[in-house]
Amino acid sequence: MKAHLGEALHATGGPADPAARKRRPRLPASVSRAMSALPGVVMLLIVIGLNAYLQPDFFSADSLSSNLQSAAPVILVCMAQAVVVLAGELDLSIGAGISLVNCALASLPALAGLSSGATCLAALAVALAAGVCNGLLVGYFRQSALIATFATGAIWFGIALLLMPQPGGTVPEVLGEWFAMRVGPIPLAGVPVIAAAMLWAVLQRHRFGRRLIATGSSADAVFKSGIDTRRIKLLAYVLAWLFVFGAALCISAETASGDARLGLPYTLNSVAAVVIGGISLAGGRGSMIGGICGALVLVLIGNVVYFAGIPSNYQELFKGAVIVVALAFTFIGARKSA
Repeated sequence: MKAHLGEALHATGGPADPAARKRRPRLPASVSRAMSALPGVVMLLIVIGLNAYLQPDFFSADSLSSNLQSAAPVILVCMAQAVVVLAGELDLSIGAGISLVNCALASLPALAGLSSGATCLAALAVALAAGVCNGLLVGYFRQSALIATFATGAIWFGIALLLMPQPGGTVPEVLGEWFAMRVGPIPLAGVPVIAAAMLWAVLQRHRFGRRLIATGSSADAVFKSGIDTRRIKLLAYVLAWLFVFGAALCISAETASGDARLGLPYTLNSVAAVVIGGISLAGGRGSMIGGICGALVLVLIGNVVYFAGIPSNYQELFKGAVIVVALAFTFIGARKSA
């Protein structure tokens, strides 16, 4: 049993045959995870260079602050997806969940007469409940994550439409005030990102973090070692939806209103950012640093498209093409490292 657990806790991909492992040395798990982020880091450096060329004031305090405000929700959404993917699963309900939390923040003060603090706590409860639901379906009921989260995403979107059939409402004013505040050149919108990164940095060194990555690498080996993989997957979804809540707070603070369709584009963006960051969709391989780099690449690609003066009719086409090139670059890098 201990042998199985040792294999699971150190698995980062590669052949399971012991003889094959002897034929070629394996890098330590931490080094392997760092190397997996290399394509995302390279893409980020290229996109930063393009932004600096197109925007002479790109490195100014105001520009960096504005870009961080725009990137904060994307980074948090990508971190949420990365947690689930590292556990060997996927979440296609994240975008609809952002819409649900946003509509809850915008509608509950009027519907239930809640204060700003109570509204935020109620929205947090909604997000965590959605994470528990996904975790139970995928972990305990062993449903396909692709189908289960697609279905729950439709449910979250439907509830959001019930709460807010038309865009409107007003989120607690304290969120907008907080979002606009700065500490020097750093906007407070970056606080949830820093908190999420610190939380993950602690958890990945904790037993739970190691077991989460091991479950994504080889769930059968972890299960045979006596570890409840169902509970690991449930907790992975709950943690991911804590990050989703942070993203919804940032988006709601920026828009100051509710919209049931507001979060829908974030689902595919989160998956794209995860892949750009070198995190394997098969699970158990990759690093959160790579995922964050992938999120920043997506945000800065939008800046390149805008400042390059590309006509609006072609902006989405060009942005999609650049993302495809980025994914191809990541795939080639992953194949070489494999």
